[in-house]
Amino acid sequence: MTLLPSGTRAVVVGVERYDIGSRWGLDGPAADACRFAGWLTSCGVLAENITLLVSPLASNADHVREHTQRHGYRSGVADQVTVRDVFARTLPATASDLLIIHWGGHGVIEHDEQRLIYADATTQDKCNLNLTQLLRCLRTSTYARHPRQLVLVDACSNLVEDLGWVGVMPRQDFAEGRTDPRRDQYALLAASPGERAVNDDAAKTGLFSRTVLEVLGNLGDGTWPPDAGRLQSEVSGRFEFLREQGRTEQVPSRLWYRSRSTQDELIFAAGSPAARTSARAIGALLLTHGEFQRLKKIIDGASAPARLRDLYREATRDVVSASALLHQPDDLTSTVVALRNLVRPAPLFRFLVRFAASSDTVTQHRLWEWINETAPRWEVDLEELRALDAELSRTYMVLRLQPDLLGEGLLVTGWSFEGCDSRQVVCADEPWAAGRLASEVGRLLEGFDPGLDAVPPVIEFLVHMPMLDDQLELLSVPIAGRRQAIGTACPVVMRPLERLTDPARVQVLQARWRELTKRGDTYDDSAIHWVECILPGTPANAETWQTRVCAALAYSRSHGPHEDPGLQEALAAGMPVALWHRPSRGDANRREALERVLRNRQLRDLPDVVLGQRIAAHHPSANADHPGRDLVLLWDDPDRLPAELQWHPPALEGAAL
Repeated sequence: MTLLPSGTRAVVVGVERYDIGSRWGLDGPAADACRFAGWLTSCGVLAENITLLVSPLASNADHVREHTQRHGYRSGVADQVTVRDVFARTLPATASDLLIIHWGGHGVIEHDEQRLIYADATTQDKCNLNLTQLLRCLRTSTYARHPRQLVLVDACSNLVEDLGWVGVMPRQDFAEGRTDPRRDQYALLAASPGERAVNDDAAKTGLFSRTVLEVLGNLGDGTWPPDAGRLQSEVSGRFEFLREQGRTEQVPSRLWYRSRSTQDELIFAAGSPAARTSARAIGALLLTHGEFQRLKKIIDGASAPARLRDLYREATRDVVSASALLHQPDDLTSTVVALRNLVRPAPLFRFLVRFAASSDTVTQHRLWEWINETAPRWEVDLEELRALDAELSRTYMVLRLQPDLLGEGLLVTGWSFEGCDSRQVVCADEPWAAGRLASEVGRLLEGFDPGLDAVPPVIEFLVHMPMLDDQLELLSVPIAGRRQAIGTACPVVMRPLERLTDPARVQVLQARWRELTKRGDTYDDSAIHWVECILPGTPANAETWQTRVCAALAYSRSHGPHEDPGLQEALAAGMPVALWHRPSRGDANRREALERVLRNRQLRDLPDVVLGQRIAAHHPSANADHPGRDLVLLWDDPDRLPAELQWHPPALEGAAL
């Protein structure tokens, strides 16, 4: 959709004179309002679509009157009745492609809310516009006819307690409609909570307003509307320069709310808000000062996680703005501080749950005490956090199987991984037959009940290449009082031993696995390399193997996996995931069968998807060509690599007797 200046509507407010007394007077907001309205007119915005509400100092009244009459703006004073009428009645009754709001005057922060002071405020009645609540209302159905909004506020963000104000400020909220899924709102505020916004009386301008107009002038390349992202970036850059020169201490903060679909919803704030305020609804820091201090004591007593950046990236997956991830912090405290900048609290709490799962038992206990107490106050769903914790604390049984070179049976070594804890649980001192292996796996799963436990353990078999096609998922294992195929109760995946004993190949695998974790949250056809035929002597497309993270081997073969050139190419390229059907499946359409497994699935969920396919394939009414039959999943997570892959005698608890 092409946006034109003629479809833009603007409300421009400048408050210089206050009924509270001359000591509150400002010399600049009126001139800034006129300049901003003039800029809008020069861009082609119709004068009748611009509402100019100004309460100037007496010395500036003639200038405002002349400017208004010359351009023909709708005009009025910036008192409570007039301003409220524009926002509560006029705007809901009109429409625009883009709504622009510019406000200059005094402002304060009370109880985490930004208040803008009306011109008729007095000592006894500090009447004000609750900007926090107005921004929320602008995102509802009440203002459905203004789907795009740019809000610029040149006002202080002093804390009322610093001003010595006693009591509670009056409030007169605007009507909130239903949440509207079609809204794009960008707000740029002159200062972060606890800071003043500099006004230059001599030049009759606010530092923020002047900078914004200068940047808007430089952005003027004939396109409309102005690029809000570039505006914020340029303004922030200029203020950084001014702070380096000692000309100001204020840090503009921003709030960006975008909701074009059910998944595209973002509020991201940047700045250096005062530690005593959370200001969660206007783009300042999450958590109160006390909450953060209690959290800081916990993380100060914890060991730094080895994969801090990965935890941060995982927690911020649904933060749409790339700027949220451009400057990833390098230490634990800075990471928490960065996540406090997100107005939506979920990423911060998700990070803490992930951090807890990767921490020692004491840290886990302390963090969860804090999360259970704090999350409800920020309207974060504890059940969702606990479900995430259950997933992160999922048990993985890694069983290395090696044929006995001196006879029949398998030499078995096993490890259990749960969160950051791992231990050896099996070390057979004699070869096991299939029945013994099934019994021991059942022993390891003691206490697990598929009917009650939402997150089943994952069974990973570490085997040599020739065994990758073995039907280990069909092992009949005692689980919850009855025997069943292990692959119908738990995800069962295969891992090739050959590359896990080679440090160079492990490094390549680790790099490819990180790529998988970045791309695995949604179905991504470009992440899958489909191989439908292998021609002898035909060189492989190395670039294709290197740019994909999942190999779908959709061709028939009569030989074993150790003779399979496609699988060998996948492993040589460091491919962490591969999926295929065994030769016993026959000549069915293998591409179609694998597509039924992979299509529209998150790659990260493949072990559970394969579990579901195997359960369905074992149903009495399932067809013989069900894609869950003879399905093999190679799922090679290098983060679960036992420290010692060489066989050694039983040394730890749980070893088989």
